[in-house]
Order: sequence, then structure tokens, then C-alpha cells
Amino acid sequence: MRKFLLVVIFSAILITPVVLTGVEVDWVLGDVRYTHLKSEWEELNPGMTLISGDRVQTGPGGETILLDGDGEIHILENTSFTVSEKYENAKRKSAFMLFLGRMKFKLGKSKQEEPDIQTQAVNLAIRGTEFEVGSGYDGSTIVLMEEGSVAVQGDTEELVLGVGEGTEVRFGDEPAEKFDVMTKVIDWDAWFDTSKEAVKGNEVELLTRILTKMEDISSRIAEYEETRADSLKKKDEYLALRDKHAGEGDEEKAASYSRMAGTESKRAYHSLVNIRFLALSAVGLSDMAQRIYTGMEEPTEEADQLYENIQDRYRSIEEKYIWEGDRERLEKKAEKKRGCLRAF
Repeated sequence: MRKFLLVVIFSAILITPVVLTGVEVDWVLGDVRYTHLKSEWEELNPGMTLISGDRVQTGPGGETILLDGDGEIHILENTSFTVSEKYENAKRKSAFMLFLGRMKFKLGKSKQEEPDIQTQAVNLAIRGTEFEVGSGYDGSTIVLMEEGSVAVQGDTEELVLGVGEGTEVRFGDEPAEKFDVMTKVIDWDAWFDTSKEAVKGNEVELLTRILTKMEDISSRIAEYEETRADSLKKKDEYLALRDKHAGEGDEEKAASYSRMAGTESKRAYHSLVNIRFLALSAVGLSDMAQRIYTGMEEPTEEADQLYENIQDRYRSIEEKYIWEGDRERLEKKAEKKRGCLRAF
């Protein structure tokens, strides 16, 4: 019976993992604020820890440096991004969503899982150490490599950048062409101005592409919800079988079903984390749609309908997965779990 009890305790630890891992705020200059999901905006200060769901906004002249393990992330002025996380092949990965603005990354060379960086246009699978990313008003993305390499991933295509290479990807397009960073010096102020001008006359096209991406997010969330429901059902079935065999004195079978229940519980938890990751990515799309729509002097009926459909999709996601005050709940849960593990 002692062996069975240890397995049950071990499975319980797997079922409810400690949350509230995040990135440390190392340095702040000027106007830098943060919010957690739908909570009020507050001043960001050195020493704070940002967790999944925290969103940071730098104003004119505002900058901040974050530490993720032995990696450094420099957020420049007029930038909006969100800290997130996701699971790939049962492994947790940090994720940073750049909605608008510019970020520089200098990642360490430890064996920790490297983060993913997502913009409105692409996902970056990191294989290098130093690079720079910008996301424009029209959703376009520019990536500049200094050291290492990065896979720039669209919906169907991937472009791998090496040392001294860069690429620019228009919102809704696939990554296709590289350029030599040394021969194409980027004037960032001019690039952002150009991306703002690129919205004019293309509002309907951009709103259409945003709606397509929002619909894709809703579809992927539904798939994870189905996986999560299936795993929770199996977990309950395995726990019932565990109790049955434990009652019959068959400790080996009880332990086996306990482990299987733990596996399904982890699978359900990973699905939930990935649902939150997708929900957070919808925030940037909603903001982009709002900027485009409100910037139109006389929106057409088509633009009206597209914007309404986008916000309907977003509100549905927001109501289910983005809650005010969720940071406090996570902090209390994390502290309680740490206490349980220390006692164990």
C-alpha cells in the first residue's frame, strides 16, 4: 500500500504543476506600463516578474530590459507585446508576442528551451542568440540576424535566416526572400512611418486577413478544447479503475492506472495552456483591427461588417479565456502549491 500511496502523491504533483514562472524586469526607462489580461494598467518597475498574460506597453522614449533565464530581451519605445507560454511535444516554451514596435533579443547559450517569438505576420523558431524584430502598423514584420539563426515561419512556408541576413514579411504573406543586413541598413523610424502609410487604401484587405486569422484561432481553440475534454474524461475513467483495483488489493494495477490518469491530466493542462496562448494572440489582432478601422475617415459597409465580425470573434474568445484579476488567482495558487511541495 505504501508504494501505491507514493504513486498517487507523485501523480498529484504532475496533475497540478506549479504556475507563475516568468521573466524578470531588469531595467526600465521612461514611460513603461503593464497589465494582466483585463486588469488596470500599472507602472512597470525593476525587480518585478512578468508572467503569462502580462502585457507591456512602452511609450515615446520608454524602454525596458527583461531577463528570461540567461537571455536578455530589450523592448524599445512605442512597443506593445505580451508574455505568454505554450507546450510543444509536452515541453513548456516561453513565448513573446510582439503586436507593434521593436524588440532586440540576446539569448544565452544554456540548454534551456529557447522561446518562440510571434508577430502578427510570422512565428520565429529560435536557433540563434542575437537578433532584432519589428512589427509595423500594417502587420508587416522585419527580422534582422546578428548571431545564430532563426526559422521565420508563416502559415505554410519557412525561411531560415543565418548570420547577417534579414527578411521582411507582409501581413498575410509567406516568408520568401532574404537580404544582406550590411547592404540594407534599416531606418526604423522611416520603416514604421511607411508601415502606417501602407494601411491607407488597404483597410478592407487588411481587415479581411485579420478576420481569417481570427477564425483560424477560434478553430484551433476548438480543437484543443476537444482534446482537453477527451483527456479529462479518460483521467476520470482511469481514476475510477485505480480505486477499483486498490480496493481489491491489486497495487500494481492501481499504480498503473494512477500513472495513466496523471498523463491524461497533464495532457489536459497542456491543452489549456495552449488555448490561453491562442487567446492572447487574438488580443493583438483585435487591437490592429481597431487601429485600422478607427483610422478610416468614412468606413465602407464592407469595412463595417468585417470589423464587426472580427470583434464578435474576439469578444467570444475574451469572455471565455481572458479574465480580470486572473494574476492574483495564479499567484495564490502558485504560493499554495509551493507550500505543498516544500511540505512533501
